[in-house]
Amino acid sequence: MKPIALTTLMVGLLMVGCTEHVVFQEVAEVPGGSWSRSWKPQFAFDITDTLAQRDIYLDIRHTGDYRFSNIYVFTTLQGPGGHSFTDTVECTLADPTGRWYGKGTGFIFSDRFQAHILYRMNNRFPRSGRYVFTLEQAMRTDDLQGVIDVGVSVEEARKRR
Repeated sequence: MKPIALTTLMVGLLMVGCTEHVVFQEVAEVPGGSWSRSWKPQFAFDITDTLAQRDIYLDIRHTGDYRFSNIYVFTTLQGPGGHSFTDTVECTLADPTGRWYGKGTGFIFSDRFQAHILYRMNNRFPRSGRYVFTLEQAMRTDDLQGVIDVGVSVEEARKRR
């Protein structure tokens, strides 16, 4: 097999393998790279299978200039029929020595980190229909400099041992 064809095949398999378990994934760019308390991004998705277990992740991308080792987030999940559930989540972004947990992204911007934080494991959505997930930063400061993107991922539950 020619090297270009082999490379194309490998990249295609990698892309399929990484996305086949994702039910929903969306990120929103934080305006100006500073997450204001008043900015509350919403992510809407449809659920049809109420029996399947899903893992829900919060996705936070930040720079090395983010001045805290964690971030508190208020989450609200509104489901069909107006039912809603609000929660407070602490997302730990760095270890006690200050080393970032997230993966660095890009070759030029080595100071950007992507954190994929498990929020709810083996979650079942009780009704089929449209769900809206709202995120709100819950830190003691009104503007969080260094937060670039925030988002939500819903994936098929992984089998864990």
